[in-house]
Amino acid sequence: HVGGQGGKVYFPGANDNASGSAAVMEIAHAFADGRIENKRSIIFVLFTCEEQGLYGAKYLANHLPVKQEQVVAMMNMDCVGYGDSIQIGNGKSAPQLWQIAKQIDANNDKMMIDATWNGGGADASPFHEKGIPAIYFVTTNSYEHLHELTDKPETLNKALYQQITKLAFLTVKDIAEGKYKREEVQK
Repeated sequence: HVGGQGGKVYFPGANDNASGSAAVMEIAHAFADGRIENKRSIIFVLFTCEEQGLYGAKYLANHLPVKQEQVVAMMNMDCVGYGDSIQIGNGKSAPQLWQIAKQIDANNDKMMIDATWNGGGADASPFHEKGIPAIYFVTTNSYEHLHELTDKPETLNKALYQQITKLAFLTVKDIAEGKYKREEVQK
């Protein structure tokens, strides 16, 4: 989120949300080199206007480039560059999807906490509302610099950013391999 408030205060948005956008681009780049074989197509999207009303996410959820039933999962990354551990929201609404990420984390960095919530969250919300399983990658205690002048690259936790990006990549890879079957969203 690069922006300001009332035309007077500018905040640069390194964590919110350049970190999520950068992570999505890194994951897309990893798939683009052709060395990973996947059975499912992946659509990588960087949304706009989350704070202003989820405009980008709402638009895509209502104008999918494929039939809605073909979308097996949506994974959102927001505020993934600052904090002390990994949380994946919406796990109560898409428990099988959440469990895939939890198992991958247990086999790797063990940075994911068990706490989650039901419902959307950020850009995952419009997809959740349409019945598309969606989870939301975020770091815990990541809001100290949220919408502040201090949300700069030098305040980021680069090691945690790498861990959450790795976890998201491995989760996307697992789903793209076709192991996960679309689950019914729990409301």
